[in-house]
Amino acid sequence: EMVMWMVKSEKILIQGLSKTNTGNFMGFAVGGPFMLNHTLVVYNSSLTGDTTGKLKVMLDGREILNHWDEKGNAEFEAPFLLWAARRTEWDVSMHDHDVLSIKPSINWAVGPWPKRFQQEPKGGLYYFKLPNEVEITLSGVDYMSAVFKMAPQQGQSGYCGNFNGVAEDEFEPPVPGSVPKELVPAWNKAVGEGLEQVRDADNLFKLASPELAASVLLVQQASVLRVGPEDPMASPCKDAHALDEAEQACVSIPDADLRAACMADFCLTEKASVVDDAAMSGVMEERLSDGRVPLFVGHGPCRDIGGQALRAVRTKGVRIAMECQELLREVGAAIAGVVGAQLKTEGTCELVVRPGTDVHDLLDFAPSGGGWVDADLSGGVGDPHGGLGGASFVAGVEKDLSWNCWRLD
Repeated sequence: EMVMWMVKSEKILIQGLSKTNTGNFMGFAVGGPFMLNHTLVVYNSSLTGDTTGKLKVMLDGREILNHWDEKGNAEFEAPFLLWAARRTEWDVSMHDHDVLSIKPSINWAVGPWPKRFQQEPKGGLYYFKLPNEVEITLSGVDYMSAVFKMAPQQGQSGYCGNFNGVAEDEFEPPVPGSVPKELVPAWNKAVGEGLEQVRDADNLFKLASPELAASVLLVQQASVLRVGPEDPMASPCKDAHALDEAEQACVSIPDADLRAACMADFCLTEKASVVDDAAMSGVMEERLSDGRVPLFVGHGPCRDIGGQALRAVRTKGVRIAMECQELLREVGAAIAGVVGAQLKTEGTCELVVRPGTDVHDLLDFAPSGGGWVDADLSGGVGDPHGGLGGASFVAGVEKDLSWNCWRLD
């Protein structure tokens, strides 16, 4: 058996566990600074002698998603760190359709790729949302079938590749005649950095549970790697009064990240000109997006500058993120008061409007899936995440990994 680096980078660490004699993928472990010293481990229980072969999920050594309802569903949330769900079948409002579109190099005996995740797959269907836009979808078919979705990382290496856009430095074909012709497309040999077996001292699986750490696969006496959080940056504001002044000076900056940068610059330089610079950066960002592409704000329901909810008008059947953004783009181009959109996992798209907007104008649009929740649009919907915030733009989110928020200023 082999513990290997799937992703090895400065902030994100993902390790995989493979049976070397059969090539079966048996589990993975996620850690690193982006997880703030926490470790997520998912593995097939056959590793520890459980003949049921079900999937086990451990967060810092504690099992989660192990109490299901009558349908076999379960959810778990650790604020700012993890939102996780178990389902028995594919849910278009939760799962990423791109997973089903992956083209395997060959068709294996377990069946077509989409069926690994559809029609009540063996072992259940699991979905994880982690910081830094990392998402994982997996089932228990063929021990474990998993898809990892994330942005390329600086200095990334491992079996998932370096994502530099050059396929030639990721693998080399098998030696001619070494494997049957029909297996050649799936028998490439990985090349590059980060392909060595994970040292025992760096083995994140050891953080899973005493049961797994003591299994015949992983029992070795060694220290356990715990990657600590990044050193927090000290506040550039010398005291509470300076912080209040910075907040007041930068209150007009819609973007949360730009506003934070503005406040830091204001405290460091004590110059009001930094506010204009930050505002211009925001204007340039909007111009680069050409004003038509919704900008992702973060995971969580949309909030105004004061952290309050704006009014949200909910659709009946728009459940996919791409469709929600397209609706925001279409309606926002016609109605100036539409400033954002938010979508909860397994929920429906909600358009966020500024105070004073006549929401009856939305009746000119017919979203897919049955229109709007309130036929007369007589009041705010989407509580507790709908409201009447006093600001006229989306400035940030209330952190919640089960939500997505976009703005269109």
